[in-house]
Amino acid sequence: MSFPGLITISIVIVLVFVLYRDLLRPSFAFLGAVFLLLVLQIITPEDFLMGLANKQIIVIFLLIGLTSGIQQNIGTGFFFKIFSQKLKPGTFRLRLMLLVSSLSAILNNTPVVAFMIPYVKKWTKTNNFPASKFLIPLSYSTILGGMITVVGTSTNLVLNGLISQFGYPLLGFEDFLYLGVLVASIGMVYLSIASNYLLPSREENKSEVIEHLNEYLVETYIPIGSSMHDKTVKEAGLRKLKEIFLAEIRRGKKEISPVGPNEVLQEGDKLFFAGNSEAILKLIQGEKGLSLPEDGHVSNYGFFQLTEAVVPASSSLIGLKVKDSDFRNKYQGSIISIHRNGTQLKGNIGETRVHAGDLFLMLTGKDHNRNDYYKDLIIVTLRGEISADRGNLKRLPSLLALSVLFIGIIGWIDLFIAAFAGILILYLFKVLNLQTLKKAVDLDLLLILVCSLSLGLALNSSGAAGVLVNFLIQLTEGAVPMVGLVILFIITLVLTSLITNAAAVSIMFPIALELGNQLEQPLTPFFVAIAFAASGDFMTPIGYQTNLMVMGPGNYKFKDYFVIGFPLTLIYAVVVLLFINWYYL
Repeated sequence: MSFPGLITISIVIVLVFVLYRDLLRPSFAFLGAVFLLLVLQIITPEDFLMGLANKQIIVIFLLIGLTSGIQQNIGTGFFFKIFSQKLKPGTFRLRLMLLVSSLSAILNNTPVVAFMIPYVKKWTKTNNFPASKFLIPLSYSTILGGMITVVGTSTNLVLNGLISQFGYPLLGFEDFLYLGVLVASIGMVYLSIASNYLLPSREENKSEVIEHLNEYLVETYIPIGSSMHDKTVKEAGLRKLKEIFLAEIRRGKKEISPVGPNEVLQEGDKLFFAGNSEAILKLIQGEKGLSLPEDGHVSNYGFFQLTEAVVPASSSLIGLKVKDSDFRNKYQGSIISIHRNGTQLKGNIGETRVHAGDLFLMLTGKDHNRNDYYKDLIIVTLRGEISADRGNLKRLPSLLALSVLFIGIIGWIDLFIAAFAGILILYLFKVLNLQTLKKAVDLDLLLILVCSLSLGLALNSSGAAGVLVNFLIQLTEGAVPMVGLVILFIITLVLTSLITNAAAVSIMFPIALELGNQLEQPLTPFFVAIAFAASGDFMTPIGYQTNLMVMGPGNYKFKDYFVIGFPLTLIYAVVVLLFINWYYL
């Protein structure tokens, strides 16, 4: 193997390890890998910049903006009309999966899941069913539905971006439609049957906190004659306390949350501290001028605005300590508990470093705006914010935008033009504005996608892909081409279970390209194989963002994904490979 090839494979192995162990934010890990490739002159700056001008990458961001506008325009009442409170659980699950898989075929699937989690939790709570029986099916059905079209998941568009950079014909509408509908239908039948038996029945994390609220919050008050009267929070020494923080102040009927350092304290104020209860009691005993009430309100859940939020993979909070994020001022809330991988974290919340998929239980003011931190936190608690059904006329902009997008999906007009026209329609109808579009742009995602394209180029140009393919061909010498394609599919499937699907498809693309060329076979079946394999992450929560998003709200553990996902993965793999063999080879 040549030196550039050896270096490229080494960088890819280190990148996979870093992503799997969550040692760096994915965008920084990709950027670091590409920087090394540039410094070592394995790729050129022009190779890297080509990704910024790649039409398929730009289409991804146009679709994200389009999804954001449609989401606002549809109205929440529409979903409560579909999900009647009188439905049986099996009917509700099936109707949910059919809806989200259909939406995911034409819209970005991450916001679809973010939008639906609160409604699933609301329905399950109202009907006294565990949300854990429904949230993994929600995520899996969006993954399955996303494979029906080229726009259903960014993985398909990233793959087409790589194909276009090498000058080959793009995967089209029919390459996804038939196989996508087939695997989505079979997958939803499996989930309808298996969810009752293989998914756990667990209490939601918030219920545990409510049941033991006194362990998280301690109520105090400022008595008459206290030395704290007329002092600011900072002057009273209530900022930057060890192991605890001042979460909320109750002054008569007024709630002050989060509490700023310049808030002036008054006699009679009720102060609520969150954190280590023993540390709070020491604070009271330390002659600060605080007292414990004889009849407290901490156990009354209705007294608080308790909100759940998930940290998405694109959040700017990832890697930061809570105390360094200015959380209370920036997000208008105070964290009282953090759950990670189905377990509540112990210790000082302020010293905790944020990970993707963390579930925050927060005290928030009644006037907090969930849209202020859409990219950093996904709110999953529905709080009476159900708007009336807008009616078909008011949903007209979305219907027009979706119609134009559909025409682009089936290939009657260019997909880039279709997505652009959809955004223009929403803008003209004043559904979208520049501020909303600006919020929808995710710089981390842009870096990952552009760097993924550079990584694919490096594997091909350095000769690393050719060496790996030669080894693969020697391994399967004398076998039919389908054997090589099966191994390619399995490797991609394993890789996407460990790292993001965009990274998996970009690493495997040059190998698929080289394998198809050396076997002198049409390239389309090899591209289709890695497209479906890279999106087939049903065994772990880490490879696909929607799996990570439902982990906290569903109170899932890592093994829950494997228990229900392993049989689905086998079914998915057999169906995909048999179809490719019948349709293409």
